[in-house]
Amino acid sequence: MELLDAVAKRFRLRAALEGAVAEVQMERHIQALLGNLVERYEAHDLDGRPDFTIWVSGRAEPLRAECKNVRESSKPGGEAYRRDGQIVAYKVETQKTRAAGDDHTSRYYGIDQFEILGVCVGKKSGNWSNLLFVRTADLQRHKQHPHKLAVMQWVPLPDSQSIRPWYDDLGELIRECFTNE
Repeated sequence: MELLDAVAKRFRLRAALEGAVAEVQMERHIQALLGNLVERYEAHDLDGRPDFTIWVSGRAEPLRAECKNVRESSKPGGEAYRRDGQIVAYKVETQKTRAAGDDHTSRYYGIDQFEILGVCVGKKSGNWSNLLFVRTADLQRHKQHPHKLAVMQWVPLPDSQSIRPWYDDLGELIRECFTNE
């Protein structure tokens, strides 16, 4: 019980734990494609590296994938985009925890740092295996730094009629966007 209380009282600890759970779930999505679409993959837990490197059958260069959780905010409306008071999409924060040295822009991800973003919507749905996937090329750019990603990205609600350019199936995203380049 003390352990759960300690996690509940510490935002950074809870965020780190939720991030680890999201990465485990994304790894399961990748593992499900092994031997079919995916030849092999590596999971990374290092600063400056994407969370996963994925080797796809018939593709010379591996894909790099980053995993994030939908945003949770203590401010009303901070965790989602709303229209007329109704949630129309979730938010995901696509920036690093800290900047490198004095360069504040190093906190922003470059558009060439990874090809796939996986976003766990478990905080909202209660199902931590529920992820949505998108090509980095389809994400919003930072207004002042066009070679970087915008800090906040729009994530469709999983039950939306159309979620494109997002996918709820990692294999479908890889087949449609990365196998016949």
